[in-house]
Amino acid sequence: MSTERLAKFIVETSYKALPGEGIKTAKEAIVDCLGCALVGYADKGSKILIEYARERGGNPEAGIIGGGFKAPASEAAWVNGTLAHALDYDDVAPITAGHPSVALLPAALALVEKHHLSGKEVLLAYIIGYEVMAAIGKACALRHYLLGWHCTSTFGSLGAAAVGAKLLKLNLEETRMTLGIAASLTGGLKQNFGTMTKPLHAGNAARNGVVAADMAQRGFTAVQDIMETPMGFCKVFGGGEELDIAGATQDLGESFQISSTLEIKPYPSCRGTHPSIDAALGLRKKNRFEIDDIAEVECHGSAWIPQSACIYSHPKTGLEGKFSVEYCVLRALMENGVSMKHFTDEKVMEHTIQELIPKVKYIPDPEAMLFTPFEVVVKLKNGRVLSHKVTSLTGDPSNPVSQDDLHAKYRDCAAAVLSPQEIERSLEMASNLEKLKDITPLMNIITKIEAGR
Repeated sequence: MSTERLAKFIVETSYKALPGEGIKTAKEAIVDCLGCALVGYADKGSKILIEYARERGGNPEAGIIGGGFKAPASEAAWVNGTLAHALDYDDVAPITAGHPSVALLPAALALVEKHHLSGKEVLLAYIIGYEVMAAIGKACALRHYLLGWHCTSTFGSLGAAAVGAKLLKLNLEETRMTLGIAASLTGGLKQNFGTMTKPLHAGNAARNGVVAADMAQRGFTAVQDIMETPMGFCKVFGGGEELDIAGATQDLGESFQISSTLEIKPYPSCRGTHPSIDAALGLRKKNRFEIDDIAEVECHGSAWIPQSACIYSHPKTGLEGKFSVEYCVLRALMENGVSMKHFTDEKVMEHTIQELIPKVKYIPDPEAMLFTPFEVVVKLKNGRVLSHKVTSLTGDPSNPVSQDDLHAKYRDCAAAVLSPQEIERSLEMASNLEKLKDITPLMNIITKIEAGR
């Protein structure tokens, strides 16, 4: 019944059924994701994948962001999803324990560009995919994440499959087949956090969704009850536990999760490092001291955070620094801010940072929830003890990033690829996506492809 309920939601939900606040949140997430993909274009791992796709060739169906060429839709989704997650600057949703937009949007853009569909269809498919991910996350995220799966790739593959099924206008049976195919394509291990393979997980999810929907449309078969069956997605990816997927999917279409659960990132690092950054910046704002005066730093937060954000207690590379509370809290204390420039190998290996990292201790707080409350305590050599606690994170629904800050982030990221004029034109289009009858003009800008090619 759960797979059928998911499929019915995908097939039957119309644009008119979407809540206005959900459409607003989706547009903000899409702007954010496009910016992250544009700045991700320059990443070393992205360059490798772009050249790989260029050499493979194939039918020119959809553009590679920043690349100046088109590839098959599945390949475009693969590359663009990886670009969007390359810097770990993209949005998150705790309900999914992952990053929704980097799986959903690249799949949508590839199919919409291939079939010359509208901005409204992007928004509809994106929100449907988000709600599917959220429902699966409600049932599976806790157990799934603790087992070591990267939910962006696993739940993201099913969310992207929902996107593909909606955009290809598949019927109920074909949509159930799409979910079944995608469930067997999915994978992604948390052990690869801090390497180029982590963003590849997002690209894989986007591609899996496109491939699954395309194959189902052609008549390819899969089990029709893949979510609830004894050897299906929930039981296997839940480590054999009985997970309540039926309860998690019960209110699909009656209420929407997107506006109350999606979070825009203010810092380009694992979301689990953000409580330490926010707390450190708050502490710095209230107190004057020199970095050399620090004797010890304590981070008090939930036992969940080390699962993703203390993977590298003593990082040696920029990528590892993105998954190190130790590095991020020190960088925030040193710089009064954390930005893209701070996640290079050179910055992570600075002598002052490397000397201080062993002085940072993470102390689990049994009363803390997923991210908050979180407290940073700085003990100085002269005996002074300074502290600051945060109870909500910058970017979560209770403390959202402002539209001005979101647009500033987009402009900063997009400048890696686009001219000032292209930045403003693409921002205007993406911010008013529902008005685009055909998404091709926007894609031409962000993929650097001349109109008519």
